[in-house]
Amino acid sequence: MINDHTKASTHRSSTRLKEVLIHLRERGFLKYVGRNLLFIILAYAFIVFLVYLTGKYLVDYNRLFQGLISHLSDGFVIFLFFISESFTGMIPVDLFVVWTQKFNSPLPYLALLGILSYTGGVISYQIGLWISRLPRVKAYTERKLSNYIELVGKWGGAFIVIAALFPFTPFSLVVIAVTMLKFPFRLFLLYALARLVRFVIQGAFFFDLLKVDSWIG
Repeated sequence: MINDHTKASTHRSSTRLKEVLIHLRERGFLKYVGRNLLFIILAYAFIVFLVYLTGKYLVDYNRLFQGLISHLSDGFVIFLFFISESFTGMIPVDLFVVWTQKFNSPLPYLALLGILSYTGGVISYQIGLWISRLPRVKAYTERKLSNYIELVGKWGGAFIVIAALFPFTPFSLVVIAVTMLKFPFRLFLLYALARLVRFVIQGAFFFDLLKVDSWIG
Protein backbone atom coordinates (compact mmCIF):
# COMPACT_ATOMS: atom_id res chain seq x y z
CA MET A 1 0.00 0.00 0.00
CA ILE A 2 2.81 2.37 0.91
CA ASN A 3 4.69 1.45 -2.26
CA ASP A 4 1.61 2.15 -4.37
CA HIS A 5 1.20 5.53 -2.69
CA THR A 6 4.90 6.33 -3.27
CA LYS A 7 4.67 5.32 -6.93
CA ALA A 8 1.56 7.44 -7.40
CA SER A 9 3.23 10.43 -5.76
CA THR A 10 6.34 9.98 -7.90
CA HIS A 11 4.20 9.72 -11.02
CA ARG A 12 2.34 12.93 -10.14
CA SER A 13 5.62 14.75 -9.51
CA SER A 14 7.03 13.49 -12.82
CA THR A 15 3.88 14.54 -14.66
CA ARG A 16 3.94 17.95 -13.01
CA LEU A 17 7.60 18.43 -13.95
CA LYS A 18 6.87 17.53 -17.57
CA GLU A 19 3.99 20.01 -17.62
CA VAL A 20 6.22 22.76 -16.23
CA LEU A 21 8.93 22.02 -18.81
CA ILE A 22 6.39 22.05 -21.64
CA HIS A 23 4.99 25.34 -20.34
CA LEU A 24 8.45 26.89 -20.16
CA ARG A 25 9.39 25.59 -23.60
CA GLU A 26 6.26 27.09 -25.12
CA ARG A 27 7.12 30.43 -23.53
CA GLY A 28 10.65 30.36 -24.95
CA PHE A 29 12.45 29.70 -21.66
CA LEU A 30 14.50 26.72 -22.82
CA LYS A 31 15.51 28.54 -25.99
CA TYR A 32 16.61 31.54 -23.91
CA VAL A 33 18.65 29.36 -21.55
CA GLY A 34 20.23 27.40 -24.40
CA ARG A 35 21.21 30.53 -26.32
CA ASN A 36 22.76 32.16 -23.26
CA LEU A 37 24.55 28.99 -22.18
CA LEU A 38 26.12 28.75 -25.63
CA PHE A 39 27.20 32.38 -25.39
CA ILE A 40 28.69 31.80 -21.92
CA ILE A 41 30.56 28.68 -23.02
CA LEU A 42 32.03 30.48 -26.03
CA ALA A 43 32.89 33.55 -23.94
CA TYR A 44 34.59 31.48 -21.24
CA ALA A 45 36.45 29.44 -23.85
CA PHE A 46 37.76 32.62 -25.44
CA ILE A 47 38.76 34.11 -22.07
CA VAL A 48 40.49 30.90 -20.97
CA PHE A 49 42.38 30.74 -24.28
CA LEU A 50 43.35 34.41 -24.03
CA VAL A 51 44.47 34.10 -20.40
CA TYR A 52 46.49 31.00 -21.22
CA LEU A 53 48.31 32.68 -24.14
CA THR A 54 49.02 35.92 -22.29
CA GLY A 55 50.14 33.98 -19.22
CA LYS A 56 52.49 31.88 -21.30
CA TYR A 57 54.06 34.63 -23.39
CA LEU A 58 53.31 38.07 -21.89
CA VAL A 59 52.20 38.23 -18.24
CA ASP A 60 53.46 36.65 -15.04
CA TYR A 61 50.05 35.94 -13.51
CA ASN A 62 51.57 34.71 -10.29
CA ARG A 63 53.27 38.07 -9.67
CA LEU A 64 50.28 40.06 -10.92
CA PHE A 65 47.78 38.13 -8.82
CA GLN A 66 49.89 38.24 -5.68
CA GLY A 67 50.46 41.97 -6.19
CA LEU A 68 46.76 42.69 -6.49
CA ILE A 69 45.63 40.72 -3.46
CA SER A 70 48.46 41.99 -1.30
CA HIS A 71 47.15 45.56 -1.69
CA LEU A 72 43.57 44.69 -0.77
CA SER A 73 42.58 43.54 2.69
CA ASP A 74 40.30 40.54 2.95
CA GLY A 75 37.75 42.62 4.81
CA PHE A 76 37.64 45.21 2.02
CA VAL A 77 37.19 42.55 -0.67
CA ILE A 78 34.33 40.94 1.26
CA PHE A 79 32.71 44.34 1.90
CA LEU A 80 33.05 45.34 -1.77
CA PHE A 81 31.49 42.06 -2.85
CA PHE A 82 28.58 42.44 -0.44
CA ILE A 83 27.87 45.99 -1.59
CA SER A 84 27.99 44.95 -5.24
CA GLU A 85 25.65 42.01 -4.70
CA SER A 86 23.22 44.13 -2.69
CA PHE A 87 22.89 47.09 -5.04
CA THR A 88 24.03 46.52 -8.61
CA GLY A 89 25.82 43.21 -9.05
CA MET A 90 27.91 44.86 -11.76
CA ILE A 91 31.29 43.59 -10.53
CA PRO A 92 31.87 40.13 -12.09
CA VAL A 93 31.59 37.34 -9.54
CA ASP A 94 34.50 35.55 -11.26
CA LEU A 95 36.97 38.07 -9.82
CA PHE A 96 35.92 37.24 -6.29
CA VAL A 97 36.03 33.51 -7.01
CA VAL A 98 39.64 33.95 -8.13
CA TRP A 99 40.33 35.88 -4.91
CA THR A 100 39.36 32.85 -2.81
CA GLN A 101 42.34 30.98 -4.24
CA LYS A 102 44.73 32.95 -2.04
CA PHE A 103 43.57 30.74 0.84
CA ASN A 104 44.77 27.21 1.50
CA SER A 105 41.14 26.10 1.80
CA PRO A 106 39.08 28.21 -0.62
CA LEU A 107 35.81 26.27 -0.19
CA PRO A 108 34.75 28.03 3.07
CA TYR A 109 35.32 31.38 1.38
CA LEU A 110 33.33 30.32 -1.66
CA ALA A 111 30.53 29.34 0.72
CA LEU A 112 30.86 32.73 2.44
CA LEU A 113 30.53 34.51 -0.91
CA GLY A 114 27.42 32.46 -1.62
CA ILE A 115 25.86 33.39 1.73
CA LEU A 116 26.72 37.07 1.28
CA SER A 117 25.31 37.04 -2.24
CA TYR A 118 22.09 35.43 -1.00
CA THR A 119 21.86 38.02 1.78
CA GLY A 120 22.56 40.74 -0.77
CA GLY A 121 19.62 39.43 -2.78
CA VAL A 122 17.38 39.84 0.28
CA ILE A 123 18.60 43.43 0.63
CA SER A 124 17.91 44.01 -3.08
CA TYR A 125 14.38 42.72 -2.50
CA GLN A 126 13.90 45.26 0.29
CA ILE A 127 15.30 48.00 -1.94
CA GLY A 128 12.76 47.00 -4.57
CA LEU A 129 9.96 47.29 -2.00
CA TRP A 130 11.19 50.76 -1.06
CA ILE A 131 11.30 51.77 -4.73
CA SER A 132 7.75 50.48 -5.19
CA ARG A 133 6.51 53.05 -2.68
CA LEU A 134 7.97 55.96 -4.66
CA PRO A 135 5.86 56.46 -7.82
CA ARG A 136 8.42 58.41 -9.84
CA VAL A 137 11.35 56.20 -8.88
CA LYS A 138 9.23 53.12 -9.53
CA ALA A 139 8.25 54.34 -13.00
CA TYR A 140 11.90 55.06 -13.84
CA THR A 141 13.02 51.66 -12.51
CA GLU A 142 10.32 49.84 -14.45
CA ARG A 143 11.50 51.50 -17.66
CA LYS A 144 15.12 50.59 -17.01
CA LEU A 145 14.36 47.01 -15.96
CA SER A 146 11.48 46.40 -18.36
CA ASN A 147 13.24 43.45 -20.00
CA TYR A 148 13.86 41.69 -16.68
CA ILE A 149 10.33 42.45 -15.49
CA GLU A 150 8.95 40.92 -18.68
CA LEU A 151 11.03 37.75 -18.24
CA VAL A 152 10.05 37.36 -14.58
CA GLY A 153 6.41 37.85 -15.53
CA LYS A 154 6.74 35.25 -18.29
CA TRP A 155 8.79 32.59 -16.49
CA GLY A 156 8.35 33.33 -12.79
CA GLY A 157 10.61 31.52 -10.34
CA ALA A 158 12.44 29.69 -13.13
CA PHE A 159 14.02 32.96 -14.24
CA ILE A 160 15.09 33.73 -10.66
CA VAL A 161 16.87 30.37 -10.47
CA ILE A 162 18.60 30.92 -13.80
CA ALA A 163 19.66 34.45 -12.82
CA ALA A 164 21.01 33.07 -9.53
CA LEU A 165 22.98 30.26 -11.17
CA PHE A 166 24.33 31.81 -14.35
CA PRO A 167 25.92 35.15 -15.31
CA PHE A 168 23.12 35.99 -17.74
CA THR A 169 22.11 39.10 -15.83
CA PRO A 170 23.12 40.97 -12.65
CA PHE A 171 21.28 39.08 -9.91
CA SER A 172 20.61 42.20 -7.85
CA LEU A 173 18.78 43.90 -10.72
CA VAL A 174 16.71 40.80 -11.38
CA VAL A 175 15.67 40.76 -7.72
CA ILE A 176 14.56 44.39 -7.92
CA ALA A 177 12.57 43.49 -11.05
CA VAL A 178 10.96 40.69 -9.05
CA THR A 179 9.61 43.16 -6.50
CA MET A 180 8.07 45.28 -9.25
CA LEU A 181 5.74 42.35 -9.88
CA LYS A 182 5.11 41.80 -6.15
CA PHE A 183 6.62 38.33 -6.33
CA PRO A 184 6.03 36.54 -2.98
CA PHE A 185 8.97 36.96 -0.62
CA ARG A 186 8.85 33.35 0.61
CA LEU A 187 9.02 31.98 -2.91
CA PHE A 188 11.85 34.35 -3.71
CA LEU A 189 13.82 33.06 -0.70
CA LEU A 190 13.30 29.52 -1.95
CA TYR A 191 14.32 30.12 -5.57
CA ALA A 192 17.24 32.35 -4.59
CA LEU A 193 18.88 29.43 -2.75
CA ALA A 194 20.33 28.57 -6.15
CA ARG A 195 22.68 31.49 -5.53
CA LEU A 196 24.44 29.47 -2.82
CA VAL A 197 25.13 26.70 -5.30
CA ARG A 198 26.67 28.93 -7.94
CA PHE A 199 29.86 29.74 -6.07
CA VAL A 200 30.73 26.15 -5.26
CA ILE A 201 30.05 25.12 -8.87
CA GLN A 202 32.04 28.02 -10.27
CA GLY A 203 34.92 27.35 -7.88
CA ALA A 204 34.97 23.70 -8.94
CA PHE A 205 34.80 24.69 -12.61
CA PHE A 206 37.65 27.18 -12.38
CA PHE A 207 39.99 25.34 -10.08
CA ASP A 208 39.15 21.66 -10.40
CA LEU A 209 38.32 21.39 -14.08
CA LEU A 210 40.37 24.22 -15.61
CA LYS A 211 43.11 24.23 -12.94
CA VAL A 212 43.24 28.02 -13.16
CA ASP A 213 45.05 28.17 -9.81
CA SER A 214 48.10 26.59 -11.48
CA TRP A 215 48.17 29.53 -13.89
CA ILE A 216 48.09 32.23 -11.21
CA GLY A 217 50.08 30.83 -8.33
